[in-house]
Amino acid sequence: MMGGRQPSPGLARVALGLLILGELIQLVAILWGGAVYPGYDPLRQHISELGATGAVTGPAVSWWGFVPSGLLMAAFCLIAAWLLRRSVLAIIACLLLGWYAITLSAAGVYPCEFECAREVVTRNSMMHDLYGGTGYLTGIIGVGLAGMWARSSRAPWLAPLGAVCVLICIVGFGAIIADVEFGGLLQRGLEGALAVFLLAFGWALATGRLSPETPDRP
Repeated sequence: MMGGRQPSPGLARVALGLLILGELIQLVAILWGGAVYPGYDPLRQHISELGATGAVTGPAVSWWGFVPSGLLMAAFCLIAAWLLRRSVLAIIACLLLGWYAITLSAAGVYPCEFECAREVVTRNSMMHDLYGGTGYLTGIIGVGLAGMWARSSRAPWLAPLGAVCVLICIVGFGAIIADVEFGGLLQRGLEGALAVFLLAFGWALATGRLSPETPDRP
């Protein structure tokens, strides 16, 4: 159960700043990588291919894009969990979202093979798929739980936003598993939906709107 005391506004603003910086690094890495990668098709090719082993953009996108952006976003999630520590549901949601962020960094540490070819199975590719799969799964669940929890806060609009983002994420995640033709586009939809919800959640936290006026409820 959580009382009506608002989270520390200063720390909440710092957390939002970390999140925004992390999302910007991720966005710049993806846009830059796609622009300089010869023949890269963002509609059909996955984001991970930009950081893949052997790709011309591999080291830069992985170590200057995926790794720092994931760590910054994870820092936001941990701070959010601390600020909302009076609510068990909020903590769980933040930690699930934090694992999604950590797996972004892990994707840079363990890049997939060139063009993320599934025929080539290496330790890095297996770790990449393991982290990526669990990260997307926990990210989707985290968004859903955070949206449900926010119904009792002064940002109830996070609930319908979360529902829409979860739906988009499920479609995108399914497209990655099924390896559909326009998987790159659908993965970007997935990542975009997660980013939109995280930024909305972070803004609500920084502006003091995530202090439930009623006890937790599922």
